[in-house]
Amino acid sequence: MHQQSIIFSLINLSASRSQYLARRIHYNAPTYLKMKFSMLAVAATAFAAGVNGFSAAPRASFGIRQTSSLKMADAATEVDKMAALATAANEARGLAMDSIAAAHSGHMGLPLGCAEIGATLYGSQMQYNPKDTTWINRDRFILSAGHGSMFLYSWLNLAGFDLSIDELKNFRQHHSQTPGHPEFPNSEHTTPGIECTTGPLGAGVSNAVGFAVSEKMAAARYNTDEHKIFDHHIFALAGDGCFQEGVSAESACFAAHEKLDNLIVLYDSNEVTLDKMAE
Repeated sequence: MHQQSIIFSLINLSASRSQYLARRIHYNAPTYLKMKFSMLAVAATAFAAGVNGFSAAPRASFGIRQTSSLKMADAATEVDKMAALATAANEARGLAMDSIAAAHSGHMGLPLGCAEIGATLYGSQMQYNPKDTTWINRDRFILSAGHGSMFLYSWLNLAGFDLSIDELKNFRQHHSQTPGHPEFPNSEHTTPGIECTTGPLGAGVSNAVGFAVSEKMAAARYNTDEHKIFDHHIFALAGDGCFQEGVSAESACFAAHEKLDNLIVLYDSNEVTLDKMAE
């Protein structure tokens, strides 16, 4: 494993414009665990561009012999990768719009405004295995703003989890695997890739802090110098409503006090409420 420098593009939506924020985050991430998206359109874009796209192929190391042509090739590969991620983001937007329109119910803003965040996480940065959703060292994603659940369902479908397009079409329908808010697998819903139930605002942030603590405790107990079993990260996506609840502030203080550097919280600051623009 090695240190990677990662840039997340966060979307800051308002009614009249979109502002792009960037946060540089450093963490250990094995490149061989990057997963592929399942959508053929995204794969076609990557292959047509002549790059690995979302493949699990490890990046080649050229040591100190780096010619200008190799640097140009790396730059071109990065451009093609970003184009593939942009295509995936638009695919996710389309899935969300169609599903919400079919249900005549749902929240459109977060799935549309945060599509690039989903593309970056599921298409490039998170380590996970859609065929083994209980893999013990997977990165965890928690949608604290659970009302934007079509964001999560779209990316689970695109990333190859066992969540079919038919289930997306049944969004918010009785007995479907795509309820209005994400629910941890239970007797009613067995949706793969859902780490915890979210709905009450702020609860996802506090859950994410708890997940981060559990990873640190497990690492301290079971990791050795020869074997690193636990080194995953917790990603949470939260909105304005989440941070208006005291539980998120209290859990954030705890996370800071305990120096939980395995926790990344993304803030969807869109300044919009259900009724009107926030003041």
